[in-house]
Amino acid sequence: MPPACALRRASVLPLFLSPLVLLVLLVLLGATAGCGGPAGSTDGASQDDVDAAGLLASDGDSSDVGDGGLAEDLSAPLTDADGGPIGDDLTGLPADSGGMHIAKPLGTTTAAYGYYLYVPAGYDSTTMDYPIVVFLHGKGERGNGTTDLGKLLGLGLPKVIAAGKFHPSHPMLVASPQFPPTDGIGNENNWGEGDPSKLKTFIQHLQATYRVNAARIYLTGLSHGGNGVYDYLVGQDDATSLIAAAAPVAAYGPGSHFDRPRHTPIWVFVGSADVTNYNTSKSFVTGYNAQVPGPTVKARFTVWQGAPHDVWSRTYDLSGMGTAWTMYDPYDKSVFDWMLGYRR
Repeated sequence: MPPACALRRASVLPLFLSPLVLLVLLVLLGATAGCGGPAGSTDGASQDDVDAAGLLASDGDSSDVGDGGLAEDLSAPLTDADGGPIGDDLTGLPADSGGMHIAKPLGTTTAAYGYYLYVPAGYDSTTMDYPIVVFLHGKGERGNGTTDLGKLLGLGLPKVIAAGKFHPSHPMLVASPQFPPTDGIGNENNWGEGDPSKLKTFIQHLQATYRVNAARIYLTGLSHGGNGVYDYLVGQDDATSLIAAAAPVAAYGPGSHFDRPRHTPIWVFVGSADVTNYNTSKSFVTGYNAQVPGPTVKARFTVWQGAPHDVWSRTYDLSGMGTAWTMYDPYDKSVFDWMLGYRR
């Protein structure tokens, strides 16, 4: 016990002490009023211990899975490479009071695919460049890019937009290209059939056609489209990928080339009952986070316990926030706002 605490807790103080000695004792007693532990502590634990207890644990057999948040302080002010506020290219954008979701059939643009484009309100009132999300659909939404284009509105992000429920913290363009019907060429299970150049050419079309912020191109996709996201990440080197952050959903994780997207933040979403996608996605995140040198930002891995293949609804409409399996990274922030926290 510290000496001052012993003095405070003594039952009797000598009555013959001089006034000067008594004054010194009173000062010591006042300075040690919190003898039970550090200020603000209730059980003697240090603040580092308290913070560590709040971090998500791994699943016990893969220490690099479930700690994606360790590399990322979502509460800290974000800065760009020059140390300036990372939001400077966002804060001047006009508020999106409700934009237009426009069909762009194949043949009406220079793109190789028909697509839907969400254009935020205010886009035409400014000359600023906009962040953009490129969304890749599932296998059932493949089509001819013209009369089949409406299939895109039935699932995932286009469905959320069509329902008027897309509300990121800052306005974003969204492009949803429709890949052609199966033709027996390439990997039919993946958007782009395993060829990342097909997606890259489409992204370059977007850059040439719209006011796209080149530092804020984001990529996501579900199932078949999530496979295409993975293909793009591991098939393109970071220096030429164009992508600032990516979120594959309910998809098959690759088992190699973790170094290629080493500087691209990745957030993986999957259901534990979607067994093959769960296992391969978990392996991808483990391998990605364990690579040496390590990734710039550790991949996040969010799982819904017992959930089947369709976790894209709860991911894109945000209804899954706060309900993910606590063994892994929480869904504690809109995936779109998470994207906006990063730029190339």
